[in-house]
Amino acid sequence: MKCMDFKLYLDITTERLVLCKLNTNDSDLIFALRSSKDVTKYIARPLYKDKKEAIFNVNKTIKSINNSEVIVWTIRSKNSLIPTGTICLWNFSDDRKTAEVGYEMLPEFQNKGFMNEALKSVVSFGFNELKLNTIEAFTSKHNNGSIRLLEKNHFMLQKDRKDEDFLDNIIFTLASNKKKPLYKRMVLQLIGMPIRTIKRDCLLE
Repeated sequence: MKCMDFKLYLDITTERLVLCKLNTNDSDLIFALRSSKDVTKYIARPLYKDKKEAIFNVNKTIKSINNSEVIVWTIRSKNSLIPTGTICLWNFSDDRKTAEVGYEMLPEFQNKGFMNEALKSVVSFGFNELKLNTIEAFTSKHNNGSIRLLEKNHFMLQKDRKDEDFLDNIIFTLASNKKKPLYKRMVLQLIGMPIRTIKRDCLLE
């Protein structure tokens, strides 16, 4: 397995956002996301009822970041540093050439283009810094907002693939063309790779 030390990567800054690596101060955000019926509408997991669940989750996820198994950012407004959501790369293939992107955003910050901005920057990071060949995304077939986001960022629906653990999910992929500069000139490919059946959640339970 190719070595990647996620502890060494810096935060990501975009036009309106700062993507900060998850830390122990982010339990309030995680609790807000995971106790929200709106956020979890299309996600098969129980709502959090106690902040202790979020604290445990954050601590466990940070261990996975330190082990270079996942990388999770909190999405913050550049001006106010108010946390708005999370985005991650996780579920890496054994050769570290494929990863899955996951994302969540508090309802009051949705439909403002923030997640689109965050996704573009994480895709660029994945292809440029981690040297990924492919980024996958699993989303509910009923989650029209997530589907539009992926299509806007040139992810391609994999009609021949199924998420056997969550049959309501559909799968999108985006492939890097390493012969051209990223991000705007990515070339899409239809890749028929096997499903790595794993819970669709980059923050650990």
